[in-house]
Amino acid sequence: MKNNRDLYKETFSQLHTSVRVDELIKETTMKTHTMFTRRLLTVAAAAALICALGATAMAFNLFGLRDLAFPERTTLRIPVPVFTQDPDGWEVIDHYDEEIRVVDMISMQGYADTPEAKACMEWKSFYDQYMSVRSFGNEIYDEGGKYQHYAVYDDTMAAKLDEIVDKYGLKLHQTMTELDGTGDLRGELGATFLGEGNLAFWGYLYDDGTLSFEGTAEQVDYGAMDYQFRYVRKGIFDEVALNVGNLEDYTEWDYETALGVPVKLSLGPNRSFIWADMENGFLFINVLTGTAGDDTFSSGPIGQAELEKLADSFDFSLLN
Repeated sequence: MKNNRDLYKETFSQLHTSVRVDELIKETTMKTHTMFTRRLLTVAAAAALICALGATAMAFNLFGLRDLAFPERTTLRIPVPVFTQDPDGWEVIDHYDEEIRVVDMISMQGYADTPEAKACMEWKSFYDQYMSVRSFGNEIYDEGGKYQHYAVYDDTMAAKLDEIVDKYGLKLHQTMTELDGTGDLRGELGATFLGEGNLAFWGYLYDDGTLSFEGTAEQVDYGAMDYQFRYVRKGIFDEVALNVGNLEDYTEWDYETALGVPVKLSLGPNRSFIWADMENGFLFINVLTGTAGDDTFSSGPIGQAELEKLADSFDFSLLN
């Protein structure tokens, strides 16, 4: 039986593979390569509203999560575990069935009109087409080299990634430091970065300042909720994107944290988000519960108050 630390590592590693990140965080079909997944979009905003604005160019930051969205919904083939009982009575995975879902994907690098988001979108389009007729083993194409943090498996993919990075004037991640818990994270960002009851499990910090880690926050009168934290520095090419299910399921509002940092909050049925376009990077926190709760990663359903309290438990100003 897996302990909590193993479960968190499985969850977090989905942000470092070529597969995808989705609301079924429990799935464990990922490679061991430290690379990132993608799936990006531009927003298909309400035509009537755009006409009402009378603008010649689309204005971003008007539609919340839709400003981060891929232009088209994405079809995913998701492996769903089928469980059985072992001789000791424990539930174990017997095999996987495939489930087809059509979902909304959002960028975790910034708004869809930014170079970072456009580059990710272009790479995603190439990647999906290229990989649809190919498969690769677990061997690492460029271990310790230029492409070690990306889903690059052969020379063709390396050349395409270089082309996209040059086109949008971006840089690649170069080196990565593993962070082992709250102490390492506070050592890198400052003692006040995580407030009382907010703990980090493990994560990664790149040389350019991009940061990812798993955490959990304990709230009085509620309990614990788990989250995935990601902050991507501007000017960096990054592949990570997130399956949000259906964008219409989310309630969104602006919020200023207790320490005076403006963020956006999105409350959904099974996942909720804290995000902000900051001075030097883009912040996105995937909270693993919502109005319907999640028995694996939370103490139950949350509402607006719990999501705001979670936002208050970070000192986001230290990211700048």
